[in-house]
Amino acid sequence: GLEALAAQRASKIQGEVHLASRQGMQASFGDRRPSQWPLPWLRAALVQRLRALLLTAAERLAGLALALPGGSAGEAAALRRRLREAEDRVASTEVELTAQLCRSPSSGRRQPVRIFLDGVFDLTHFGHTNAFRQARALGDHLVVGVNSDESVAASKGLKPVLNDLERQTAVAACRFVDEIVPGSPYIMTEEYIQELMETHGVSYFAHGDDPCLVDGRDVYEAAKRLGRFCTIPRTEGISTTDIIGRLLLMTRDHHESIIEGSEPAAQAFASQQSQFLVTSQLLRAFSAALPGKGSRKGRTIYIDGAWDMFHAGHAELLRKARTLGDYLLVGVHSDAAVNEHRGSNFPIMSMHERVLSVLGCRHVDDVLLNAPWFITREMIATLQIDVVVRGTVRDCPACVAEPHDPHEVAKALGIHVQLESELTLSIDEIVARLQSRRQEVGARFRTKQQSEKEWYGQKHGLAPG
Repeated sequence: GLEALAAQRASKIQGEVHLASRQGMQASFGDRRPSQWPLPWLRAALVQRLRALLLTAAERLAGLALALPGGSAGEAAALRRRLREAEDRVASTEVELTAQLCRSPSSGRRQPVRIFLDGVFDLTHFGHTNAFRQARALGDHLVVGVNSDESVAASKGLKPVLNDLERQTAVAACRFVDEIVPGSPYIMTEEYIQELMETHGVSYFAHGDDPCLVDGRDVYEAAKRLGRFCTIPRTEGISTTDIIGRLLLMTRDHHESIIEGSEPAAQAFASQQSQFLVTSQLLRAFSAALPGKGSRKGRTIYIDGAWDMFHAGHAELLRKARTLGDYLLVGVHSDAAVNEHRGSNFPIMSMHERVLSVLGCRHVDDVLLNAPWFITREMIATLQIDVVVRGTVRDCPACVAEPHDPHEVAKALGIHVQLESELTLSIDEIVARLQSRRQEVGARFRTKQQSEKEWYGQKHGLAPG
């Protein structure tokens, strides 16, 4: 009956696609073996043929699905969910295909594939770093445009919390970034795209799979029209909006919330508000990029801290510490240790989130998880530490003036160095900036939080509420 007819139609379409594919390849390359196909021709023909065949098949199958009798409301919801899943698979397959074609082996020389990714990167976090990692994997060279304060304010109606220099410094310190373009405009016009292709040799433009709209228009419309756009999966569970939400729990007297309507969580770490689910695969992906593989050689420098809300000040301190030796080992304290000594709702970011941020810094050779608060002789001997470093700007000055300095053993051994921090940025400074703009930040936060929640629900087929 109906099922047999549907199966027959689907089988016919599959046969047509297969036949057209063989005919298309034969028409393009004749009797030459695949190894003899010119690589540029192969790329263009494969992409063009694949796109045409898939669109044809999708159109016919969609028509067949519409011709079937209507189902229940539950079935309709399930079909919509499957459609969204199919759209996600198509997007991820396109990205994977682009990466494979870009890295196809060639007997001759080819031009490096340069990927461009831009953004505000305010309160720069490991979600941004993971986007850099994924975009970098699409080609050979990653160029990152950091949107200017002015262009962000013109498009969003609100300047970023961090200024241009702070955001540019944080992005440039990422090990997955090869080059930055300061003052990049928020909206990618066709003229700007052409400029990037000519002056920076950009091959493709990348962005996360979440929508990026201004006044109802896609920011990357021009890049898509030129066939130069590809998406990368967004790191779910983390965003600048999410971090601002955690910061809203923090106040100077720790009794009132910064934004009206946000409830301070008494006796709770702000990091416990995190929706991020860390996997060993993601940790391995970040760790695989570390340069310090195998045995260590030369002087080992050790520096520890919370590294909460990893920012430009942290990156600059690590850069200076790395110049003191050959191998930089960075200790990251646990949530419990940070909260015990810092108090209030600290830390803002969980230990795994903070570890990922440190792993993403180009100056770091390795990371010590759940680092001891007090450095001991045994620890120095076991880790073969030659120098222990501390910066002059700290989020918790009182923490090093406790009854016992956590670095007192290193000082007694004469291996302690204090470095002058060139940037004075701190969590308290960031909270103060939010405090001074609490009305406009609060309104923007609530709107953005709702839109992100709706996007997440639509992507995963979750009912509102």
